Parts: sequence; C-alpha cells; structure tokens
Amino acid sequence: MGRFAWILAAVLAQGTAANAYQPRVNYQLQCMGCHRAGGEGEEGKVPSLRRTLVPFSAFPEGRDFVMRVPGVAQAPLSDADVAALLNWLARNLSDVPVPDGFVDYTAEEVGRTRLHPLAGVRELRAKLLARIGE
Repeated sequence: MGRFAWILAAVLAQGTAANAYQPRVNYQLQCMGCHRAGGEGEEGKVPSLRRTLVPFSAFPEGRDFVMRVPGVAQAPLSDADVAALLNWLARNLSDVPVPDGFVDYTAEEVGRTRLHPLAGVRELRAKLLARIGE
C-alpha cells in the first residue's frame, strides 16, 4: 500500500469528526511526510521534534520559533487546529516530559504569530538549541 493510500486509510478509519483524533490525523497529513511517523525527522535534513518542542515551548523566543517555522506558518490548517496539533505533539511525540505549568498553545497566539514566517530558520534554531543546551 502506497504512502498516500495508507494515510487516507488511517484518516477514514479514525473519522475526522472525532476531535480526540484530529491532531493525530493532522500530524499524519501535514507533518509526517517530513518529520516521520515518530517525529524523529531525518538527520541533517529535517529536525526532530522529540527533544526540542517542549523545551522551545517554555520561553517566548522558542514559542515564537515553533509557530513561525515554514511548515507551521504555512500549514493549511486553522489556527485552532495548529494549536491543538502543537499541544498534541508536546504530549505525544516528545522525549521531554511536559512540565507542570506547561502553557498550551492557543488559536489566538498561533494566529497572531504565524502571520510572520521565519527567514534564517537554521541560524535561529541553532541559537535556540544552544539556549536549551542541545
């Protein structure tokens, strides 16, 4: 079964009306092609989400980065769907546990921030990685 057929089968099996599954389905449709099934990315080409999303989400510059990277800023999803997806990722595809006091992403925050996609993504990511000690 080809990749598209597998994704379509997964979507149909989950039922897009079930909110509990929507972020996972959105991940499968919008992110998994590059970041892979487990969020591990591809060394040297596509960054892993597993070790960075939660730490980046803990401070303003990191949150800003997460919402402005091209894949998020240009995703064909509503702001509410992007917020739900980021919150789902933090709780389901992160090697770093979500700490007490984790601030969930909101539709308003996503809408306000992703209007300004990033340039110089690699350089900014490197600075943020240094900040979190990666």
